[in-house]
Amino acid sequence: MSVKSEIWKLMGWVGASLVVFGYYLNANGLAISWIIWIAGNLMVGMYSLTKKAYSTAVMSFIITLMNIYGYYSWIK
Repeated sequence: MSVKSEIWKLMGWVGASLVVFGYYLNANGLAISWIIWIAGNLMVGMYSLTKKAYSTAVMSFIITLMNIYGYYSWIK
């Protein structure tokens, strides 16, 4: 496996971990959860594109938009 491939693989795992960590933060009522979700979903979306998993990529980018909306709704 190439170094570039390993970096993308790591990005997928880091992104997934951020999404899970965002759930924990959200369950504790912390607005930072939305920022963590945005980062995590963007990373998962980008990783999915490299794997040609287009449905997962689209879902991740749509959820990112929902995360942005959620963040702004919470900080009002």
